[in-house]
This record gives sequence, structure tokens and C-alpha cells, in this order.
Amino acid sequence: MAATTRLTTPLELDAHGIRLRPWQADDAQALFEATRESIASVGPWLPWLHEGYTLEDGTQWIADCQAGRERGDAYAFGMFDAQGRALGDVALNRIDPKRGSANLGYWVRQSAQGQGVATRAARALAEFGFEVLGLVRIEIVIAVDNVASRRTAERLGALFDGISPNRIIHRGEAAPAAVYSLLPPERDEPSPGPVLEDGDLRLRPYRPSDLHGLHAALHESMATIGRWQDWCTPAYSLDDARHWIAKTRLAWQGAGDECALVMADRASDELIGSISLNHWQPEYGMANLGYWVRQTRQEQGVTTRAVRLLARHALQATDLRRLEIVIAVDNLASRRAAEKAGARFESIARQRLMLRGEPRDAAIYSLIAGDLR
Repeated sequence: MAATTRLTTPLELDAHGIRLRPWQADDAQALFEATRESIASVGPWLPWLHEGYTLEDGTQWIADCQAGRERGDAYAFGMFDAQGRALGDVALNRIDPKRGSANLGYWVRQSAQGQGVATRAARALAEFGFEVLGLVRIEIVIAVDNVASRRTAERLGALFDGISPNRIIHRGEAAPAAVYSLLPPERDEPSPGPVLEDGDLRLRPYRPSDLHGLHAALHESMATIGRWQDWCTPAYSLDDARHWIAKTRLAWQGAGDECALVMADRASDELIGSISLNHWQPEYGMANLGYWVRQTRQEQGVTTRAVRLLARHALQATDLRRLEIVIAVDNLASRRAAEKAGARFESIARQRLMLRGEPRDAAIYSLIAGDLR
């Protein structure tokens, strides 16, 4: 791997209305005001921000940032609005040139929180890290209870790697941290997932170029899919779709278990729907199978064919012996599709699902190899 690029020249980044630039010595007062305002909200997560924090502390920190930039091991940027008001800080630090990795951190002053500032700034700096510095992995390490910062990481599309014990020092004690990672944007390259075909139907791995098709299919289907899936709402964004595509492509590489395939028209490659294997339990040879079809292609038998295609592949080409399909009791269309595919109805599981914060009974279906003959 080539070493990461080191920059010493001044630079600025645009983060959709937020200006990012390196801290300068004459920013000390603005930094001090932003930090002092935010002791109650930011202080619990950053040990250096406390009631004793002084203007001199800020001045020294700016000097440390400048030194880190000159060494090439840290790039800290102030966030500024159109009027030049300091909104917070975003930084790449712990840069490892040999491994092409870095840590990403951010904080936003209290009066600017809840406005998407951190997400916009962090996304712009991550792009800088990948495109300019040549990084191949960026980590975001967050105290487990820091819900706001974790939400920001998730909005960025960062993959949740897990909870790492004793990963940070919090209030003087070793504490676990939620670790997230960002990888460079993917090219439209093949994924290791299977390609399965039946007549005019093709199941294939997601590609980054499916972004707009996925977004359009879901927004077309709010009345049908949205009724049964909490995540399918009018707020579903292109960023949500981008995150999903990256997540499922990684799953086929062994990072995560949301192994999804596009249901596509074989002739036009139109995205018809989605089908996935998830909630894998390798020790029992089991996984869950889920699916949805866009509204304009429903009631055409697509789902049944897709279920049989993927189930046959999963039960023949992997170590899986049993697939479960868990469906809200009153989702009659999905239940019919499972039954037509040959899945066997086993039971009603009380309060098996959560839908819009409420427990719901679910119909449990199963597929084993013998069901698909």
C-alpha cells in the first residue's frame, strides 16, 4: 500500500453550507466561547472540557493542532457557519500512513446541535481523508452511552463493528466503546454474492449504482411496504439507501449478516424488490429470510419465485439446513407468498415482532431442502 499523502499547505472544505478550515491562532476566543457554552452537553464525553477550561487551554490546543498538521498525523478543522461563527470541531487524528487508517472525531457547540452539523462536517472530512490523504479505513470510536454521536456515525453510513471492551478512558476509568468504520466509496464492481436466475427474474448482489433505483422503489411503496417495515418512511433518504447498499455488500464479504440480493428484471435490470438472508445462527444451521417487492410489481408472482430461488441456493450451497420467514400475522400478502413458495406454517409467535414501537404477533414459516422439490 502506498503511504498516505501528507499536506502542509492551507486548505478549506465545504460541507454543504458549513466552512471547514484549520484552526488559527486568532480563533482562540471563538473556540473558547463555543467550548464554554457546551460543557453540559459535550463535557460528559470529552475529558478535557470541564469547568476549569481556559482561554489559554484553547490557545495551546490550536498550537497542537497546527503541529499535528505539520507532522502529517492529524488534521483538525474548525466548523464555521456563513457568518464566521465557530460551530465546533472535526478532526482526523492517529493517522497511520503504513496502514492507511485514521480516527475521526467531532463535537458541536450546544446551540448548533440537532441541525445536522456534525454529519455534514464529518462526511466532508471523511471524503478528504479518502480522496486526498489516501486513507483506506477511518474509525469512529464513541462512548457506548453517547447516543447523539453514535447517531451521527450511523447517518454517515459507518459500519458498526461492535463494542470494544476497555477501548477508551472515560472519567478516569477504562470503558467500553462503540466502534464504527468508514471505507472508501466503492466502484461498481462485482460483489461475491450469487447471481440466480429464473426466466425473466434475476437475483443479484446490490451495486452502488442501485442507489436511485432502491430509493425510488421504496418511495413508490410507502403505502404497502411502509405498513410493515418501520424503516420505510417518507424520511428514507439517499444516504439511507447508500448505507444499506454498502452494508449488504460488506455482508457478502463476511462483515455482517444482512446478505441481500436485488430482485431485478432480467431484460431491463429494473430493481423490482429485495430479498435477503439475515439473523444467521451458524451453530444451528439457521437463518431468517425476508423480502419486499415494489408496489407496481406486486401480485405478479415475483416474490414466490424469488423465495424459491434464494432458498434453494441457501439450502444447497451453504451449511444452512433451515430458513425461517417471520411475518406479521395480518400481513396476508407476504404470508401468501411464503405459502406459495412451499414454506410450512408452524405457529403464531406471540409478540414476536416490534412495529412502530408496539409488540406484534407473528406467523412463523420454515423452509428446508425437502420443501423445494
